[in-house]
Amino acid sequence: MDIIKIEQLVAENMKSVFGFALTRLGNVIEAEDLASDILYEIIRSVQNLKSEESFYGFMWRIAENTYADYLRKKSKKANYISQLNEEIADESESVLDEMIRNDEINVLRRELSLLSKQYREITVLYYIGDLSCSEIANRLKISTEMVKYYLFRARKIIREGINMERLYGEKSYHPNYVKIDFWGSKGGEDREYREFQNRKIKGNILISAYYSPVTIQEISIELGVSVPYLEDEIKLLCDRQYLVYKNGKYLTNIPLFTIECSKTIDEKMEAVTKETAERFVVVADEFNKRFGNRFANENLRRWQKILLCLNFALNITGDYIEEKYGELPKDGPYSLVNGGGGQGLVWAYEDITSDYKRKGGIRGIYTADPLKGDAGFIAMNFEQTLNAQMVTNWACPLSEVADGCFDCLPDNMKKNLIDLGYVKNGKANFAVWTKDEYVELQKILSECTEAVISLNRKTIENAAYIAADMAPTHIRSNAEYVGAIAYRFRFIEDFVDTLFDMGWLKPVDDKDKPAICIVKD
Repeated sequence: MDIIKIEQLVAENMKSVFGFALTRLGNVIEAEDLASDILYEIIRSVQNLKSEESFYGFMWRIAENTYADYLRKKSKKANYISQLNEEIADESESVLDEMIRNDEINVLRRELSLLSKQYREITVLYYIGDLSCSEIANRLKISTEMVKYYLFRARKIIREGINMERLYGEKSYHPNYVKIDFWGSKGGEDREYREFQNRKIKGNILISAYYSPVTIQEISIELGVSVPYLEDEIKLLCDRQYLVYKNGKYLTNIPLFTIECSKTIDEKMEAVTKETAERFVVVADEFNKRFGNRFANENLRRWQKILLCLNFALNITGDYIEEKYGELPKDGPYSLVNGGGGQGLVWAYEDITSDYKRKGGIRGIYTADPLKGDAGFIAMNFEQTLNAQMVTNWACPLSEVADGCFDCLPDNMKKNLIDLGYVKNGKANFAVWTKDEYVELQKILSECTEAVISLNRKTIENAAYIAADMAPTHIRSNAEYVGAIAYRFRFIEDFVDTLFDMGWLKPVDDKDKPAICIVKD
């Protein structure tokens, strides 16, 4: 049955339902409560009916069952006191007036703020806007009987809420910081993802709805934010498929790395990372002997060595993830990125807090395999090198510099490159390799690269398992894939941090370019 027909049948039978309730209870106020419960159950369940002929038998069964439930609840609440005894139908007495007389206006405002949009809108128009039921019906383009139903139902919800103790959740005074990340075939930037860094409310909605479905009212209480201010935010999250809505409740639809999850993964990998770093630094290879004279000092040589080994490792483990975990999903939130149609995943993670803080970090990874036709621009912005380099959109001009075409660049570009230290005496102030040298480097650094590959794979497998194990059931498979993807790169932070803590890597000067190179054709 379609929704229009359902509304029509409910509207036509509202008086009959109220009459049923009144004959059994003999009290107008209690009858209104029972009638609203019956109508609510009818509307909630009637879509299961296939024909109009079955409606009336269905309606009276609902009425009898709801009446029986009502009596059971009433017997358990012998001391239940009704403070709101006005009759909606004659539109004379106001819930608002009643509550003002009892000095409970703040409690009433709280309950109004928790009503869902349609209940709240009709209640405000009736009690505060002083519109009649027929005027509200005309404005909202629904029947007068439906307006009365919403008012009946809203009054009951408000009364029950007033008698409840509502305690704001922890996030009302201690919100978490949540960021969004994504990975997939379309790449690019999406401003909406980046906005999460400055929008606490969206991220905390996702946290509140992560492990179990919640109503908008429950989100409101947890965050300490009124429902009217949440509605637009929640709509955006649903439109982007970060949230799903079912049976009146919301559930987060993307994997979330909680701080607990991230901490568990890091603790699991700490000993393995340290062991790998110790193995890495004692490997005897020909890198220093063959190319040591290319660098101003040993520290820059070591930063370049780790950059190359990480790049080689990432090129290999990218295929490993697809072989182990399958293709990236074709549907879900990522399918909406940059015009849609891409394959990939979107996830969230709680940002760093004072309770648990990662030491280092990566602010950009630009990997390539020039032997497979990729552009030869390779760089990583490590937290420890940001005073010296922050590579963003410099690939093209730096490639020109590497090819000896610095003088061909515009004057303002040349000045920027000189001021930033990427060019010195008209030449590249960073590592430049030929393709033949790149092939040679792969061989020379093979033992170190194998150590990094082994660490990367162990990190991927552990992160995938832990992320899936700590995720809710409905997104467990996506969480596994996200764990593998995120920690394919995130392991770099811990590995470089360990080498830095060991003193094998050291800080660099502002004009140094330690973790960048270009492979020329």
